[in-house]
Amino acid sequence: MERGLDYTLLFRFLLSKVGSDWDSVFNGAKSRLDKTEPIFWMVALTEDEKQDFVRIGESSYFSGLFVDENNILQKCTPELNKSNIQKFCSCCTHTFNGEVY
Repeated sequence: MERGLDYTLLFRFLLSKVGSDWDSVFNGAKSRLDKTEPIFWMVALTEDEKQDFVRIGESSYFSGLFVDENNILQKCTPELNKSNIQKFCSCCTHTFNGEVY
């Protein structure tokens, strides 16, 4: 991960497209980026890459996403919410999918 780059808008865009055709989502996302790598910090293309959530930076967490067998973007663990994510310190502001917890 490169320092100084904020991909929060990308991650929120991806979350807003859960249930949508992956090719359309990917084309929309990559057209606004200089490289596609940050997309795949959050989106798994294979079963081995799937994660319940991803941590970006020190205290920002986002739902892990994957592309299903029908080429639809899905959450890896749809029932996961901010109450399931442990805080590792009390000095930082923690967020899950953009919501403070």
